[in-house]
Amino acid sequence: MTNKFICALLLTVLTLAACNKKGDDSTFFPDAPATPDKVKLVNLVNAFRSIGETCGGSSLAAAVPVTWNDTLATVALKHSEDMNANNKLNHTGSDGSFVDDRITASGYVYSYYAENLLKGGATEEEAIKAWQESTAHCKNLMDPKINEIGIGTAGPYWTMVLASH
Repeated sequence: MTNKFICALLLTVLTLAACNKKGDDSTFFPDAPATPDKVKLVNLVNAFRSIGETCGGSSLAAAVPVTWNDTLATVALKHSEDMNANNKLNHTGSDGSFVDDRITASGYVYSYYAENLLKGGATEEEAIKAWQESTAHCKNLMDPKINEIGIGTAGPYWTMVLASH
């Protein structure tokens, strides 16, 4: 190879590398809706729960419908905002909190809870579908002990808090 060719190749590689800012993964993870449609989300979850499902090889019976809970939605929104601020998908908050800590701090008294997280998904349908296709998230969606949900988004992050009193 000639020096000219090597220089041209190196220049191309450096140019392409400069175009991809560190931490900018918006091409791969589109932002979620800033205000997701809670009616659509509840309807999608309830349609899924209304028939028996198989989650990772486990057959699960139909479950009772869920309702929207604004307190759980606020808990979910705050966690999505925290993940977005730190560009990190994690069940543990940047303050070390876990979902039960966040639910308790909101004043919601639970008897049972779960949390589904997602990075990516530009629509309510995409988010619910991604959770349906994940064994653990699918089991949370189908859990008969759950009767309320709240969902919050920030940037590409989705948080669903599922609970019951």
